[in-house]
Amino acid sequence: MTDPEARLVRVGAQLARRLEAAGGLRGRVHSVFARAVNVEWNDGSLLALHQPGPLLAPFAAAVDDTAVLRALRPGMPVVVEPRRLRAPGLVLSWERATRVDCSVARNPSLPAPARPGGHAPGLDSPGGAGARAALAAGIGRRDASRLIAGACALLGLGEGLTPAGDDCLVGALAVLHAVDPAPLTREPAVAGAIAEAAAARTTAIGREFVLHALAGRFSEPVLAVLRARSRTESARAAARLAALGATSGADTLGGMRLAWDALAA
Repeated sequence: MTDPEARLVRVGAQLARRLEAAGGLRGRVHSVFARAVNVEWNDGSLLALHQPGPLLAPFAAAVDDTAVLRALRPGMPVVVEPRRLRAPGLVLSWERATRVDCSVARNPSLPAPARPGGHAPGLDSPGGAGARAALAAGIGRRDASRLIAGACALLGLGEGLTPAGDDCLVGALAVLHAVDPAPLTREPAVAGAIAEAAAARTTAIGREFVLHALAGRFSEPVLAVLRARSRTESARAAARLAALGATSGADTLGGMRLAWDALAA
């Protein structure tokens, strides 16, 4: 009896290329939720499988039917085969999946992202407020040490698989890549220091978002804000982003606005 086969209908282009070049790559199911499953590969990197729709992470793939993910349990082995993933009781093919470029393009005239209506309380704590202030100062003054200090203080701040501080930092990095990456690229040690801290200070999923953000790769809801060409288009994209998760989308949007304000000051 063969395992049931389902399809990946949407996948990050960079992720697809990696999977195609990584025959025999092995991992395990890291975590399971109602509409998403995370797979951790042997090198520590992650793959997120979730419901149909926009990719909610640059390391994500959307399945044609969320119900197929119910076959997966934490700890189950997963292996990459030619044009498909295999786990006990399930095969996922990406052969006909739409490939999405999750990398950000420069948009120096990016309209100001909307200010979120609220965010996680941890970002207003003394530590959170101080970290955000340091990050903003580092961006605005092109001060590498302050930027690193603020970014590292945000890592792991707050509860959840993607802590609020991580979401805020990802949003700030998104705007930097789109509008003015100089604060990140002028001093090579900046990205390396943040990446090193992410490996030690936050969750596996939070770390993955930050590492991809440092490389200029983001979820589709974030990219929609970055690609906006008018205030109206930006407001609509920001509203969709802010609605994601309990506060995750709002925290990300807050980081985007923080960086935009710092660059515009």
